[in-house]
Amino acid sequence: MTRIKPKVQIKWLTILIILIVGVVAILFTHYDAPLYQQTVAQVEQVHNYGKTNTTDEFQNRDYQENQKLTLKILNGKDAGKTVKAQNQFSGSTATDQEYHPGQQIFVHLGSQKLKASSIMITGFKRDTTVIFLIWLTITFLLIILKFRGSMALLSLVVNALLFMVAIELDVHTNFNPFILFAILSIIFTMVTALLIFGKSKETVVAIVATILGTFSAILIAYLVLSVTHQRGMKFEMMDYVTQQRLPLFFAGSMIGSLGAIMDLSADITSSLFAVNREEPTLTFWQLFEDARKIGRSIMGPLINVLFLIFVAGTFPMMVLFLKNGNSWGYSYSMIMSLGIVQSLISGIGIALTVPITGLIAGAICKTKVIK
Repeated sequence: MTRIKPKVQIKWLTILIILIVGVVAILFTHYDAPLYQQTVAQVEQVHNYGKTNTTDEFQNRDYQENQKLTLKILNGKDAGKTVKAQNQFSGSTATDQEYHPGQQIFVHLGSQKLKASSIMITGFKRDTTVIFLIWLTITFLLIILKFRGSMALLSLVVNALLFMVAIELDVHTNFNPFILFAILSIIFTMVTALLIFGKSKETVVAIVATILGTFSAILIAYLVLSVTHQRGMKFEMMDYVTQQRLPLFFAGSMIGSLGAIMDLSADITSSLFAVNREEPTLTFWQLFEDARKIGRSIMGPLINVLFLIFVAGTFPMMVLFLKNGNSWGYSYSMIMSLGIVQSLISGIGIALTVPITGLIAGAICKTKVIK
């Protein structure tokens, strides 16, 4: 696919500046406790005691242990003071956390500020870690991809802002969530394709093929669920949903499959246009067959990536259900059934995108408009 030819290349001096800015940002977040209204403390000393082994009715073994923490207050009226606090954690750390010297945490001092019994730990102060990961991602993208990396970052920021706007509209209006996120998906596709792949005829083909492939898959899924009356679908497992679950389910399926479908359509389109430039005598059906071959080599890994991402998201809950005496069938129906259906919808979209892209790209390659 024809790419944007940048007028300004990212120089190594720019990369060095970004590295320095990142280091400064990390150091700043490490010492920014005075900017927080919530009390921040640093763990100075830790004493662990009272370890107790536990075994439940399903023979799951764990242990609980107590901690005496010496904390130094870093902000507020009590900045600089040293206080004691109590903490209890388990070996699994499922709902609690073990603390170590040097960590910064949020605390609630209570009415009797300097007494250990009134101090409640509310969690880690994670801004330094978050900033470090963001900086590392940006640095790698700019060092490895340079201009294209900056376009990828820009598309990510723009899409994140658009997603936040869509969420706000969904929360504060009665607009149909499926229509809202369908419009958002189209905007996502156009913004990402134009920023990353550039302004070209190949980009237009990729955008059209992505939209058609995605919405074709959603339409098929809707027809199947309508015919089967949604039997076996555990929509009640969509926790804390206060809207109609089916539109949100389809909206999530649509957005979840969009990236993989766009990647597939862009790869097929760029390859077909390159082949057509090298062999302009190829017929439409020869180009279409090339699209099928390219699609067969790409769609397998893409479907597996989507499935593995889904498995990674449900793995902790599956282990929890199985360890608490539930059968595989019950655990699957409660935890994985909706995600599996979404993975199948994505797979259908990926499969449909191959011929759709081949037809559109092959037809345009053989018209005089492109030449």
